[in-house]
Amino acid sequence: MKNIVRFVVTLTLTSALVGCSFLNNQPQDTLTADNYYTSAKAIEQNCYSLYSAKTWSNFQMSFMWMAGDELAGDLFYTYDQEGQFYYMTFGSNNTYLTQGWTGLYRVISFANNIINDMPTAARKQGVSEDAIKQGLAQARCARALAYYLLTEYWGAVTIVEDNLNMMNTTLYRNTQDHVYRFIVEDLEYAQAILPPTQSVRGLPTCWSAKGLLAKVYLTMASHLTNAKSAEYFEKAKTFAAEVINNSGLTLYPDYSTLFDIEANNCGESLLAIQNMVGGYAMGNSRTAHWSRSTFVSDIAWGQGKGPTLSLQESYDPADARRQWVYMTLGDYYPNINKAEGGYTYYFVRRDAAGNKLEDNNEVLANVKKYVLGKSADCDGGVGDQQDAGNNTYLLRLADVYLCYVEACIGSGESTTDPLAITVFNRIHHDRAQLPEVSSISYDDLILERRCEFALEGINFFDIKRMSYRDEKRAVAYLNRMERHRSYYPDEALRSLTNENTWEPYITPNPSYEPILVTAKMLTLPVPGSEITAMPSLNEDPKPYYND
Repeated sequence: MKNIVRFVVTLTLTSALVGCSFLNNQPQDTLTADNYYTSAKAIEQNCYSLYSAKTWSNFQMSFMWMAGDELAGDLFYTYDQEGQFYYMTFGSNNTYLTQGWTGLYRVISFANNIINDMPTAARKQGVSEDAIKQGLAQARCARALAYYLLTEYWGAVTIVEDNLNMMNTTLYRNTQDHVYRFIVEDLEYAQAILPPTQSVRGLPTCWSAKGLLAKVYLTMASHLTNAKSAEYFEKAKTFAAEVINNSGLTLYPDYSTLFDIEANNCGESLLAIQNMVGGYAMGNSRTAHWSRSTFVSDIAWGQGKGPTLSLQESYDPADARRQWVYMTLGDYYPNINKAEGGYTYYFVRRDAAGNKLEDNNEVLANVKKYVLGKSADCDGGVGDQQDAGNNTYLLRLADVYLCYVEACIGSGESTTDPLAITVFNRIHHDRAQLPEVSSISYDDLILERRCEFALEGINFFDIKRMSYRDEKRAVAYLNRMERHRSYYPDEALRSLTNENTWEPYITPNPSYEPILVTAKMLTLPVPGSEITAMPSLNEDPKPYYND
């Protein structure tokens, strides 16, 4: 299926031209739609493009990890505009913030093309109503996901059902409760229509939609002041339990390869960006962005990136997942740099003449998750244009497990629900190899989610749900991380004979001021370019529904 992605994406891109602003999205050309939607297979192929790397590129390539991991206090990176997400100093003119906004509206515009133009065109060609409904369900699932990400980052955002409305000269943001309602309507349709399995791996199933519904209802329920909060917690439990009990899906057995190509579209993957080696923006760019050096990957821009000290301290030393999330002293990876017998992580690496080949960063660790190694290490699975073939998870089964646990905790502080204990231990005990638990506190859950999903761009959403429950608690949680902390080496303590194992004197880097998080920082500003193009976006949000 991935072999046809470039053709289908080209069709879609010519149908929905996206410029610097989401207002520039253009509707699909009717003649193209009439000529293309000639069969159920054609609909399926175009829907597959909704989940392609090209469609998600503006969101995936940088913003996803800058916002999702740096804002969450999990990823240390301080350079220029990218580092503004770490320092929490981003403004409305941050380039990557704009890319995230327009990137998600790009997904929405593509989904709208299918939803609005495909049925009429397909019916003219005699395509079955079942195939048309399947296409609508797939598109509405993608649109719902994009809107969920938008509203969790930006709060009130503009609901656009028809791309023709994007040429309207006056659009307003809509209230978050109505955005949630719109998302639920899309997902309720999708979960009722999508099949339990797909002939094409990578397309969403009913379990994908149900799992996402569980997370959306959980998010809605976390607004504890909402009169329907308790009802929404129950709905989140119901949908999560359906996936857990009826899908037949299980966790992927090997966390060490869960983020490699071999795990693409495995049973744990409910929704994922479909990446491939095919050129710029066609694949997963994390191997290039996150690899420490050319010992690790052919393209390596990740020397200055690494897990924050707070994230490192979150892992139990016995946690079997840790080594596959980040690299630190002594970690060995047989599948990286295979030509030289694998890769062992040292703080500093020198050649025979004493020249530094690798140097330490401020956190004495670098990222492993999603990093594949060199192209030769994975049979050409990494390209030379920031394109690698390992998919990017948007929703995993493990996430649904822990959504169930969180829904059982509800507005309280703990749970002993038998199913919650069972699925929590599948992650905590079976996967992480940590002792089984018989009760789960809210703090236990947040810690488990942080360790399980670190550097996947989703932990910020856990913090957002915490802020809906208790804003002061979320702000305190972030500030306890003391994200300004880093290693500042004292040369007097450095071993002159074995620099690889020196133990630095740890102190806040004197060039950094303490990074203090406020509640206001948890909602991103609408990009300045959007406000300039349409000042009405700066006005108070308006209801979308009339009732």
